[in-house]
Amino acid sequence: MNINQHDSGTVCVAVPEGWSVFAGTDSEGKETQKKLFVYKNAKDQFELFSRAGITVCYFPKADHYFSPKFFYDNVEDMEPFLLGHYLWQGYTCTSLGYPYVMLEGKKDGEVMQVMILLQNGDEKISLSDADVQTIIESIRPSSSE
Repeated sequence: MNINQHDSGTVCVAVPEGWSVFAGTDSEGKETQKKLFVYKNAKDQFELFSRAGITVCYFPKADHYFSPKFFYDNVEDMEPFLLGHYLWQGYTCTSLGYPYVMLEGKKDGEVMQVMILLQNGDEKISLSDADVQTIIESIRPSSSE
């Protein structure tokens, strides 16, 4: 598997072949280095609406973080698991009918949130996919070694 490393200046993530990475936006619609979209088979940002993929959000100590768990439907907790730089706490859920796996990794007062959109139309991914595992394993703040 061919893998590229992406560093937004705030978050580092591996991007396997067939996947693309795009900068996210904050609540004011401004591009932010704290949020990345890593989507399978997406050639540009417009395809994010029709693909399955992973959204990574970084919350440094100075930012306030609260779990969005109560916003979602069909929430089922998962067993915590260690992968890469974090012990991930998580749950499965649906949002507007779309299936997700939501993960939170906490370390030194910082939070890394990972939202995995499992299916969008005919596009499907799974937490157990090798490329998804590679992406999650690689996630870390840019300042980490």
